[in-house]
Amino acid sequence: MSINILKVIPMIALTIGLTAFKKEVFAQKEGQVDPSGYITKYNPDFAGIGPQVYFLPPPRTMEEILHDQYQSKRNFSDTIAIALTFQRFVTDFKPTSNAANLYPLLTPIPSNPEQWETIIQQHKNAENLQTLYGLLNEYALNSIKNGAYTKALDQLHEALAVVQRADNQNDMAIIQFNLANLYLFNRKYEEAANFQEQYYKKAVNNKTYLEQANSLVKIATIQAFDRDFKAAEQTIIRRAIPLYNKTRSYEGKILAWEQLAMIYQMQKKHTQAQWFLLQARELAEKKSLPGELAELEYMLAESKFDDGNLKVSKNEFLNARILAEKEDNKLLQLAVENKIGELYMKLKDYNSAKESLEKYWALRAELFK
Repeated sequence: MSINILKVIPMIALTIGLTAFKKEVFAQKEGQVDPSGYITKYNPDFAGIGPQVYFLPPPRTMEEILHDQYQSKRNFSDTIAIALTFQRFVTDFKPTSNAANLYPLLTPIPSNPEQWETIIQQHKNAENLQTLYGLLNEYALNSIKNGAYTKALDQLHEALAVVQRADNQNDMAIIQFNLANLYLFNRKYEEAANFQEQYYKKAVNNKTYLEQANSLVKIATIQAFDRDFKAAEQTIIRRAIPLYNKTRSYEGKILAWEQLAMIYQMQKKHTQAQWFLLQARELAEKKSLPGELAELEYMLAESKFDDGNLKVSKNEFLNARILAEKEDNKLLQLAVENKIGELYMKLKDYNSAKESLEKYWALRAELFK
């Protein structure tokens, strides 16, 4: 009987390999140690059903648990950034010149769209144009706060049509300014630029230098979001800042530098961003203008964090935390905890990271119900 050598050789090799593998597995099992320390002996010769021995996996470390928890919240960072932008947007919303006269009509504030529509319809029927465009402007702000941006656009466009009929040029400019900001928030840059340019021209005609400067900063912001960074930088440095100097508007200059720093941050030019933020912080402290200090400190910390300067950014995040708590700005507090927790993880300070995470979840639960 002949034997086919070509068939036998692979079979021998397979048998030797399996034998060696079994020896290795048994050797590994004999050398296994229970992480809990509970099982100290077992029978390595056991050949019944099931494994010779089963060890529970070792308990997870605080580092591993925190790593997973921080990973699970990472996608929410964009939501926080949008909320901060929205907070500034609402702050920038301008009331019309007759806003004080509207308070009796809006006290208490209408609690639903039907109540708003009833009040507005009454003044439409009476052709009270001055009151009507003011009400529509306030209704738009209410819609924005409730997230109804498309509805707010319709209300502002209607207010613009009414104010044109009333021929109030100053209030027309205010409504154009609000439209520009809302289009910018909705990332419709062409429309935003169109309305902001109209507002700027009105400010030039009126020779109101402060409003010109404020409008130029908005124009620069639109240019930056439209990726025209060079134009945005020059609009603030060459055009807006000299007007703030001329009007001695220190608060305006601080906001302009802050916006310029944001434009540099968008380009990951952290050194330039930090320089302007430091100038803004120094001016705010010198002129006793604390309104923007928490935001400036947060932006400085974030810029240095992104630049890899962790130890310096830690001190500024801690300062930003104190200032945000002093202002009772809970959204900024949440932004700080979101970032400083990540910083603690990078520094392997897990106790501080755990404490920051607890603050983060408490604030997030309160603000984002």
